[in-house]
Amino acid sequence: MGPALWILFAFNFLLAAGMMATYVSRRGYMKDNAELPLDQKYSPNVLVIMPVKGIDYELEKNLLSIKAQDYKKYDIIAVVDDMSDPSVEILNGLSIRTIVSSEGCKNCSGKVRAIISALSMFDRYDCYVVADSDIRVNRDWLYKLVMPLSLPTVGVVTTFPLFVPEAGFWSKVKMYWGLVGQSMMESRLTRFVWGGSMAFRKDLLDKEGLSLLSESISDDVAIMRISKKKGLTIVYAPEAKPEIHSTDNFLQFMEWSNRQTALSVNSSINVFIFGMLYFTVGIYLILSSIVLLTIGHAIFTVFLIPFLYNSVNSWRRLQFRVYYFLLISFILPFVYLYNLMIGKSKKSINWRGNRYRLTSP
Repeated sequence: MGPALWILFAFNFLLAAGMMATYVSRRGYMKDNAELPLDQKYSPNVLVIMPVKGIDYELEKNLLSIKAQDYKKYDIIAVVDDMSDPSVEILNGLSIRTIVSSEGCKNCSGKVRAIISALSMFDRYDCYVVADSDIRVNRDWLYKLVMPLSLPTVGVVTTFPLFVPEAGFWSKVKMYWGLVGQSMMESRLTRFVWGGSMAFRKDLLDKEGLSLLSESISDDVAIMRISKKKGLTIVYAPEAKPEIHSTDNFLQFMEWSNRQTALSVNSSINVFIFGMLYFTVGIYLILSSIVLLTIGHAIFTVFLIPFLYNSVNSWRRLQFRVYYFLLISFILPFVYLYNLMIGKSKKSINWRGNRYRLTSP
């Protein structure tokens, strides 16, 4: 190789080493959680708040899993926009108490309105858990999610779901797409709050906290900001990981992933900057290695190692495996980059039949 190619080789080596460092650094989260001096006997009174709109895939199975917790001191309250919602018949059939969202709030989403309504009507509980109606959980989910709140330094406990594919190719892409969220949770630097399964103590949402929440589209972003403002930590509880069973096709997946990304980049410019750098570097290493291989420089294929390492590691982490995982892993960086660009450009999002304007923090 000539001097120019050696310089390019050295440049690619530095980029690949940086990519590998990000993969290896994710392994520290288990140690972080293991070091927490948790009170195993902590058993507060808990209210599970479940905003419901429409009928999610296999809704009855999801609700039954939340009802079947090995935790004695908890109640469930479902919150709907009105009693004509099609989910009400299923909720009544399972004897889940259901109320109508009543609290007015400024610029908030329907989900935030539902949460605030439940909080204002049921204020005698020690802790509150917000659960989306599309999650399916194990019997120890509630205990695992609430237990870290025994530490006064913890503001909110969260987790992130496994997307279980129940349909074709794009439901499987969604399963792999979700691994990025899990990876972000595993690092203290990129950890966030996922509103589909989160727990907090009653005292987190004082008058100021409720005011901030009432002006938010995203409940999880608001809860994260409130917790950080109080100097409290966010704990990731992977043992409480729920499942979301997905039947997404291409259009449904792209709409969902663009909306999720728009909410993330709207809450933090760092998510956009880090994501653009990370996935641009990944795409560059893959494409440059392939191009240089085709013109006879096979040595550059060594820079596919980060891609292969991450692909195999992702495949090993999943219970539901597909034989064409390398194809999905190849596609994903391009999907993520597209999500980031579309998400950054969005001024509003469509969510459960409503349109919400995005506002910067």
